[in-house]
Order: sequence, then structure tokens, then C-alpha cells
Amino acid sequence: MGALIRDGFEVLIVIAVGGMLVAAVGRLRRGEVRVYRCFFCDRPTSRAYPRCKHCDAEQPDAI
Repeated sequence: MGALIRDGFEVLIVIAVGGMLVAAVGRLRRGEVRVYRCFFCDRPTSRAYPRCKHCDAEQPDAI
């Protein structure tokens, strides 16, 4: 009985992860995901850090 419950949870997790993957791919295909680029070197970078990891420039709209 315990193995059946565990297998059921595994199936639910696989369905949930698959749904998230399908949603993310759909957003990418529709162009809803925008890449943040450095103000100075125009390379993709993270908004989470105040400085670009490529050119070490201060990012004006970092979070």
C-alpha cells in the first residue's frame, strides 16, 4: 500500500514538472521572456546583482 502511494506522488510530481516545462517553453515561443542586457557591454547579465559580471559596470536598474 505504501509503495502505491509513493508511486502516485511520483506521478503527480512528474505531471507538475512537465506542466511547468510546457508553460516555460510556451512563454519562450510567444516571446514573453525578455533577456536583461548590460547597459554598457550589451551582454546578457543578471538584474539580481548591482554590477555586470562581464564588464563590472554598475547596472542602473538592478533589483
